[in-house]
Amino acid sequence: MYELALFMLDLVQNALTAGATYIKIWLDEDFTRNRLTLTIADNGCGMAPHTLTRALDPFMTTKTSRRKSIGLGLPFFRQLVESCGGGFKIKSRPGCGTVITGWYPLDNVDQPPLGDWNETLRALIQANPHVRFYCAHRRNQRCVTFDTLPVRRALGPHADALWQSADMTTWFREQLSAS
Repeated sequence: MYELALFMLDLVQNALTAGATYIKIWLDEDFTRNRLTLTIADNGCGMAPHTLTRALDPFMTTKTSRRKSIGLGLPFFRQLVESCGGGFKIKSRPGCGTVITGWYPLDNVDQPPLGDWNETLRALIQANPHVRFYCAHRRNQRCVTFDTLPVRRALGPHADALWQSADMTTWFREQLSAS
């Protein structure tokens, strides 16, 4: 996993596993300040202070299954941004969700490629029709936002039946590619 879009996918999957129904994703490419910032905020179950202190341990996970699980998303993301000369913050509170932010200089030679950002967002949105996604992508002074709540409202009672249709796939791609 070396594309930024794949790190975002993993972090959003953590939010979904934590029961999030509202996920905000901000990608800020500020060439004037030479800084890329990725922030993911959710309204999932959040983490207690003792869990939060262990959240960056790759061998700690809150996922329960028959097979032994490890949680590499947060530690790998932190390692990525720090290896690029950036920083990492995580805030969480039980019942209130989690906010993860990572940033690094855009001119760092080790920065990962963005990857297929828009297609990764589209797949997340369509695979999780009952989750509200708010996405913002700012590149210098131009900011494009996308919110799934108005889409769900516009589709009305047929939202579930239409959400994953070919027409909606095309429409989501068009809307997300505006960034």
